[in-house]
Amino acid sequence: MAISFYSRSKYMKNKNSLIWKIEGKNISTSYLIGTMHVKDAMAFGRLEDMKYAIGICDVFAIEFNLEEANHNMSASGMDLPEGQTLELLLGTKKFNKMKKSIQKSFGFDIAFFNHSKPILLSNIITEKILSDDMQSSLDETLWLYAKEKEKVTLGVETFQEQLDILDQIPLEYQIKQLKEIAKNVSKFRKEIISMAKLFEKEDISKLYKKVKKSSGALRKIMLYDRNINMADRMAKMMEENTSCFAIGAGHLSGKKGVIKLLKDKGLKVKPVLK
Repeated sequence: MAISFYSRSKYMKNKNSLIWKIEGKNISTSYLIGTMHVKDAMAFGRLEDMKYAIGICDVFAIEFNLEEANHNMSASGMDLPEGQTLELLLGTKKFNKMKKSIQKSFGFDIAFFNHSKPILLSNIITEKILSDDMQSSLDETLWLYAKEKEKVTLGVETFQEQLDILDQIPLEYQIKQLKEIAKNVSKFRKEIISMAKLFEKEDISKLYKKVKKSSGALRKIMLYDRNINMADRMAKMMEENTSCFAIGAGHLSGKKGVIKLLKDKGLKVKPVLK
């Protein structure tokens, strides 16, 4: 059944899918998977197909090596510079107002994150909007499955590179983003749910447009530059081993997306549909 599933894909015209087959001269046939860092069951619709792709490859690589992150995660990586706090950046009055709003909407106290970068809070809020159905997020679930199958597990990027990118996001921008979330929780909730539904529908084109829009002035460092680096590294990894890559679905589509960049290298990248 799984073999016929993959052989069908070349007859399909749809360009939206979470799973893509990569073929070309001088590379081993490989796969590209779009993921979302959530535990909501709606993101797990193609889990078995994703596992199949992992199973027929020698190497599995996600955005960064989770073991590397666990070993090297330091508080300083997500901490504000010494002498700064969230309360100081916001002002006590606005801090207390935000504290009340987030406590009411999401059930946690931002005082525990007073020394953390605002972007960490934004990410936590995003995760809390969606359901907590599964034990692990989709990308971590795939990572654990690859480990179980004794695949070589790698990161397309390094964890330090991820931290370096975060360091390039001005605190002023992070604060502005956090204020907008707290000011209109309902609007932000709808936006995140909308993105999750696009993921569930495998509409990577619309998902890319939303990610691009939400990235604003930071789309070059958050999206475009990373896409180039990831596509270059994937191409090199596929020269040595049949590989399965799992990256955020927002990186797949678009004129500067990973799929287009891989095609520009002369590779055939085809959607694998249900």
